[in-house]
Amino acid sequence: MKKIVVFMFGVLPFVAFAQKEIKPNVGNAEKALKAGKIDEAKAIIDVTTASQEFMVDKKGNPSKSAAKAWFLKGVIYAAIDTTKEQKFKSLAPEGFAVAKEAFEKSKEIDKDKTASFLTDAIGFPLMNEQVTGAMAQSYFDKALSAYQDEKDYKKAFAFTEKTMYFIPNDTAILMNAAVYFAPAAEEYDKSADLIKKYHAKGGKSADSYIVLVDIFYNKKKDTEGALKILQEAKKVHPTSTDFPQTELSIYLNDKKYDVAKQMVEASLQKNPNDTQQLYLLGRLQQEIGENENAKKTYSKVLASDPKNFDAAAMLADLYWKDAKVIKDQMSNLSNSKADLAKALELDKQYVEKLKTALPYVEACEKISPDDVNVLYSLLTIYGDLDIQASANRVKKRLKTLGEDVD
Repeated sequence: MKKIVVFMFGVLPFVAFAQKEIKPNVGNAEKALKAGKIDEAKAIIDVTTASQEFMVDKKGNPSKSAAKAWFLKGVIYAAIDTTKEQKFKSLAPEGFAVAKEAFEKSKEIDKDKTASFLTDAIGFPLMNEQVTGAMAQSYFDKALSAYQDEKDYKKAFAFTEKTMYFIPNDTAILMNAAVYFAPAAEEYDKSADLIKKYHAKGGKSADSYIVLVDIFYNKKKDTEGALKILQEAKKVHPTSTDFPQTELSIYLNDKKYDVAKQMVEASLQKNPNDTQQLYLLGRLQQEIGENENAKKTYSKVLASDPKNFDAAAMLADLYWKDAKVIKDQMSNLSNSKADLAKALELDKQYVEKLKTALPYVEACEKISPDDVNVLYSLLTIYGDLDIQASANRVKKRLKTLGEDVD
C-alpha cells in the first residue's frame, strides 16, 4: 500500500463552545475542525450545507463553495466515525453513511476535479488525495484493531469496506480485505469478487489463488470453477508446488483417478526427473493403495532432492503405519500364555519396523527442526525403542517450542 500521509481528526482535546447563533461558513467549520472542536465543526457544516442561500447561486446552480462544503462535511463525519472519543462519536452514530453521501455530492458538483479543498495548520494546501488517504488509514487502523485485538471479524471487514471507499484501487488493501478479512467474516462471495478485482489490478499473491480455489471448491461446490482458477494460478506461479498438489487433491478427493494419472504421467513424459510430479505420482499411488510403489517413488524424490520435506514426511508416515499395524496387533492380544508368546514375537517385528521408519522421521527433523508433529513422532519412536537420551533431547526441544510435555 502506498505510504499514507497522516492527517488525523478526532484525537484532539474536546473544547466546548458557547451557545450562539450558527451561521453558514465553510471557513469557520474548517477552523473548528483543525482546533479539534469536532462538535462545533459539525454544527457549522450542517447549517452550511442546509443553507439554500449559501449552497446555491442566483442562477440556481451550486455555489463556488458548495463542493468544498460537501467535501468538508464528509471529512468531519468521517472524523466522528473514527474518533476514539465517545462524546464526539455520539454526535453521529452512522457517521460513515453521512460522510459517503457528502463526498458523493462534492464529486457530483466538482466538475473540474479540484485538487485541494482544505489547508493544513499553517495554511498550506492539503491535496484531497492526502485527506482521503488519511481517512482510509484511520478506517484501516480500526479494521486491524477489530481483527487482531477484538477478534470481531464482521466488524473488521465492515471497517475494511469503508477503507476501500477511499482507496478502491489499492492492491494491498484489496488483498487484505479479500484474502483475510472477508473470509474470516464468512463473506465468501464478497471475498471472491474482491480477489477477482485484486487480480484485475495486477495482484498476484499466491494466497489469493489458494483462498479463491477454497471458496469455489469447498464453499460454492464448483469443482470446474476451482480447476479453472488453478490453471490460471499455475501460469502466474509456474514454480509453485502448491497448485499442482491442490489440483491433484481435488482429483483424488473426487475419485477421478484416471484424470489424476493422466495429469501426472503427461508431466513426467516431458521431464521424468521432475521431483514435483514424482511426488504427485507418489500421492496418487498412495491414494489407490499402492503403498510399496509410493515408497519407491518418494525415495526417488529424496534421491534428487534430499531436503524435500513433503516426500520425507510421506515416507516417514508410510513406514510408521507399517509399524503401527504390528503395534495394533499387540494391543489386541490377551494375557494368555499363547498370546504372551505371540506378543514377544510381534514386539521384535515392531522394533524392526520402528528402526526402518526412524531414519525417515529423523530426516524430517533435519529439514524442519521446529515441526512439533515430527518431534512428537520422534518422541514416540525413541520411547518405544528405549533410546532415552534422544527422547530427552526431543522433550527439551518441545518445551523450548512451548509444548507441555512430561
